[in-house]
Amino acid sequence: MELLQFTCLLLLISLKCLTGFGQQCGGNQWQCDDGACLPLSWHCDGNGDCMDGSDEMACPCPRGQVACMAGPPGCVSTSAVCDGQRQCSDGSDEFNCPENQGCLQGDWRCRNKICIPKDQYCNGANDCVDNSDEACGQCGPMAVRCPGGACLTEDERCDGKLHCSDGSDEPSTCGRTCSEENGGCSHSCVDQPWGALCSCPKGHRLSANGASCLDVDECALPYGPCMHFCVNTPGSFYCHCRDGFQLQGTTYCYAKGNYTKFLTAKKGTIGFLNLKTLRFESIQSIGYDPLALAFDLSRSSFYWADNQGNIYKAKEQQRRILYHGQYGVRSLVCDWLTGQLYWTNQKTRSIHVGAADGSGFATVLAKNIDPLELVLLPIESLLFWINKGPGDKITLERSGMDGIKQESLVVLTAQAPRSLTLDVTARRLYWMSDFKKSIETVRVDGSGRYSFLEFFKRRPAQSLAVFERWFYWTDQKGLWRSPQDRPNQKTFIQRTTLPVLEAYHEQQQPKAPSACVKSGCQLCMLTLDPPAGFTCTCPDDKLLMADGSCEYPRFAYATSTTLNLFELKGKELIKTKLLTTDDVMESFDIDWRGDWVYWANSTGHVMRWSLNTGQTETVPTLRPACVVLVDQKMRNLYWLSCDEACVGVTNMDQGYPRRLYQSGSEVRDVYLDWQRRRLYLLEAGWILSMRLPGGNPRKVLRVEGHVAGRIVLDLQSNTLLWNTEGDDLKIMSLLKSQTHLVGREWNVPGSIVAAHSPLLVSLFNDVITVWDRRDRRRVHDVPVGPGVVRVIVALDVKEVPPAQPVCTSPSVRCRGSTLCISQTQLCDTLRDCPDGFDEESCITKCPNRGRYINAF
Repeated sequence: MELLQFTCLLLLISLKCLTGFGQQCGGNQWQCDDGACLPLSWHCDGNGDCMDGSDEMACPCPRGQVACMAGPPGCVSTSAVCDGQRQCSDGSDEFNCPENQGCLQGDWRCRNKICIPKDQYCNGANDCVDNSDEACGQCGPMAVRCPGGACLTEDERCDGKLHCSDGSDEPSTCGRTCSEENGGCSHSCVDQPWGALCSCPKGHRLSANGASCLDVDECALPYGPCMHFCVNTPGSFYCHCRDGFQLQGTTYCYAKGNYTKFLTAKKGTIGFLNLKTLRFESIQSIGYDPLALAFDLSRSSFYWADNQGNIYKAKEQQRRILYHGQYGVRSLVCDWLTGQLYWTNQKTRSIHVGAADGSGFATVLAKNIDPLELVLLPIESLLFWINKGPGDKITLERSGMDGIKQESLVVLTAQAPRSLTLDVTARRLYWMSDFKKSIETVRVDGSGRYSFLEFFKRRPAQSLAVFERWFYWTDQKGLWRSPQDRPNQKTFIQRTTLPVLEAYHEQQQPKAPSACVKSGCQLCMLTLDPPAGFTCTCPDDKLLMADGSCEYPRFAYATSTTLNLFELKGKELIKTKLLTTDDVMESFDIDWRGDWVYWANSTGHVMRWSLNTGQTETVPTLRPACVVLVDQKMRNLYWLSCDEACVGVTNMDQGYPRRLYQSGSEVRDVYLDWQRRRLYLLEAGWILSMRLPGGNPRKVLRVEGHVAGRIVLDLQSNTLLWNTEGDDLKIMSLLKSQTHLVGREWNVPGSIVAAHSPLLVSLFNDVITVWDRRDRRRVHDVPVGPGVVRVIVALDVKEVPPAQPVCTSPSVRCRGSTLCISQTQLCDTLRDCPDGFDEESCITKCPNRGRYINAF
C-alpha cells in the first residue's frame, strides 16, 4: 500500500442542539423534515426554504404555482398571489395579503394612506396631517364625544335616547341636582340644565356612567411618564430605573458612569463628539463619509461601510477590510453580545450576518423583504428593520435575530420614515417621518405607539439619536437636542455636519449572558425559540457541521484500489488522492477522529489502515463482512455479513466482535446514525430501527417500489434518500415518519450515493454530481472514473503536513527524515540519523547495549 498524500480528517463529535431540530412548531408555522420551523406561508410557495428542501415536496401544485383553498382553478401562479385580482374562485389567493390590508388590526387608515392607532381618531390632534382623522369636528365644552367619534350636542345629552355605544350620553346623573346626595357624583359636582355634571381629581377619570371616578393608569398610556419602569398607584404612579441608571426627580433616569458621546463622522474622519466638551475626538481618518457606522464598545471595535462595497473594521488605530463586494449596504449594526455584524443590502434586498473576524457571512433573510434601516436588541434576541413592501407599502418589521417569527409592528406607508434608532434601556424604537415632520416611537413589543407631531417645522432633519431623556438630531444648520417630555424646548448645541449619529455609552450596549457564547457556532444567531436560544448558520458555500463550525463541502470516494477526496471551495474543485492499495475494496468508511481507514475486501475480510503510521491491521468479525460503518463517537465498527444475515459490531478498544441482529430473511443494507445513536436496517422492504449499542429492531417505514442503486442516510436532515427506476427521487423523513416523492420536475439521473443537507450527491456515467436540495440546482460535476464503490461525506477536515513513510520492522525512521535505520544502530555511539536522533536518551532506552528492548 502506498500513501500518495495525506490529509488528516478530524470530526468534532459533540452533537449539540444547533437549530432547534425536533422542536414543536407553532400553529402558523410549518415543520421541515429535519425539524426546523418556517412560516406556514412558505410551504409550497415555489422556493425551497428548508435546508433539505422538504417545504417544496408533496405539493399539490407544480413549482411556481400555489394552491387555492377551495374551488377552481386549483392552482395559480405565485405571481398572482396578492396582486389585487382574484384568480381563485374562492379568492384565497388574496387572503392575508399585507399590501391589501393597508393597516394593522387596531389601526385607523387616513385619507392619505397613513395608519394611526384607533385611539388617535378624533382626539383633537391632526395625527393624519391631512386632518382626515378629525373630520368628526370639534366638540364644544358641553357636548359629548362618543367612542366612535360622533359628537353630540348638549341637547342630545339626557334626551332619553341612547346615542353612544357606551351610554355616556345618558349618565346616571341625568335630571339630578348636586344638592341632593351630591347629584350621585363620587367627587365634585356642578349643576347643569340636563342634570348633575361630575368631575374627578387629578389621577382619575370619569366613568361612562357619568358619576363615579376611576383611577387613571398612567403606566398604561401609550407614552407614559416613566422612562424605564412605571408602577401605578391610586391616583398617581412612581418610576424606577434599570441597573446602571439613577432616578432624578420623579420620572427621569440618568446613566451612571462615563459621560455620553456620539460616534459620528466629520469631514472624512470617524470619531467621537463629546457632549460635555463639544470637542470632536478623532478615531480613524478615512477620507470620506461612511454609508453606515457601527461600534462594539466592549471590544473597542468600530465598523463602517463605503460606497465601493467594502465593510471595514478598526481597532487600536489598525483597520482592515472585512468583506468585499457588499454593494448596496444601507445599515450596519453590531450584536454586542457576540461581536457579530448585521447589515442590510438594498441591492440584493436582504439582511446578512457576518463574523467580526471576516471569516464569513450568511444570509439571514432574503425572502419577500426589501430592508432599509436596521437595529438590534440582542439582549432580547430581536431584530428590527424598516421594510419596503409591494406598491407603496412600508412597515416596521420585527423578528428573532435568526429571521424567524417575523411580524409587522407598525405600518409606515406614506410617512417617509428614516433614521431608525433604539433606546436600549427604554426598550423603545424611534424614527423620523419626513412627511409628518415628526418623531415617531413604539415599544419593542409593538405597543405604546406615539407621535411627536410637527417636531421639525423649520428644516428637515438628517439623523436622529435617543439617549436618557433627550432627543438629538442634526439638520443643515447643526446639532440640536430637546427633552422628550418637553419637545418644544429645542436647544442648539453646535454648528456642524454629521451624516450619522450613534449614542456611544455602555448602557446602549449593556452586558448580558448570551446563548451563543458556548454554542461552538462559526456564525451564531440568537433565536426566540427555546430551549437552545440560538441557531448556527454558515456562509452559502459552506456546510454546517455537528459542532457548529462551517466547512467547505468535502466528499471521500473509493474505487476498488484507490481512496480519493474532493473539496468544493466556492467554484474551485480540489481533488486529492489519499491512498492506493492492492486489496480490492467492496465497502469503506473512515474513523475521522482516529485517522483509520476501514474497508471490507472481496473475500469479506475487514482491514484497517492508519493514516498516521501506515500500519495495517485485520479487524475481527464473526462472519465475512461486505459493509462497514464507523461509529464516530464510540469509534467502534459496525458491519453487515456478506450473506446479509448478520449485523454485528466490533469493539475496537477491546478487539472483539459480537452479533447485534440475526435476520430471518435478508438485510440488504445498514445505515448508522451515530449522532442520534440509531442503527437502521433495510430488511424485506422495511426500514427497521435499532438503538445503539444494540436492541430489538422495530419497523419504521416500508420502502415502496424498486430502488435504483443504494439508499443513503443524511445525518444532517435525518432522512433517507434513494432513486426509483424512473430516476424519481424519494425522501423518507425519519423524524416525521413519512415519505415524499419529489416529483418528475427534478430528475436526478443515476443513483444517490451521499447526502448532507442542503447537498445531495448522485453518481451517473462515472460522474459524481453535487446538487442543492433547496433549489434543485446542479452545483458541480466531478468526473471520477469507473468502479466507485462508495461515497461518504468528509466532515471537518484539517490539513497537516504529509505523513512520512513507515519503516518496516525491525527498522525505525529518523526524526524529521525519510531515512530508515536498523534497531541495532540505536545507541551504538555512532550518529546514523542526520540530527543524531538515534543517540538521544540512550541511558533511558538501553541500559546495556547488549540488552536492547524492542519497544518500536
